Amino acid sequence: MKSLPAAALLASLLSAPCVAQTGTVTFYTPGNSAKSTAAGLLPKSRQPFNGWLFDGPQRLARVQPGRFITFHLSPGTHSFTVPWHSKHPGKEPLVLTIESGHHYCVRLYARMTNYEVIPLGYANSQIEEVPCEQATGEAAHLRPINPNRVDSSVRSALDPATTFVVEKPPRQ
Repeated sequence: MKSLPAAALLASLLSAPCVAQTGTVTFYTPGNSAKSTAAGLLPKSRQPFNGWLFDGPQRLARVQPGRFITFHLSPGTHSFTVPWHSKHPGKEPLVLTIESGHHYCVRLYARMTNYEVIPLGYANSQIEEVPCEQATGEAAHLRPINPNRVDSSVRSALDPATTFVVEKPPRQ
């Protein structure tokens, strides 16, 4: 009976260095609200993002409005894009140099343009890094993405947190 808790403790100690050797990136998109729905009738507006998230050529997840997702990623340069289609990464990347032990927050949204002459609209997906303090204020009420929406090849990098929490880095 004592070997099971000892094995669990050993496993947690062995996995801790893996998280410490990664950087944490939290992606989020606001949810649909009465305000965003009404703004959608304007000629130009910002709307919640609904589409795919890529890191270089690697598809990460299918993101939906009102959700967040956190990954533990290897240090180095990462090129994130948010195309509407699932086959290829987008053309306008957000390039982040991930440092071990740091936390980054990234907002995803769509810039909508409505053509009022004809019933047609155009959405341009956008991705931007924001200070994590700001992101916490904007996204504290969001729910985590369903793990089934995460590409199976990157699920091991997924953070299982169910609340939008950004840990403050240790003081130096």
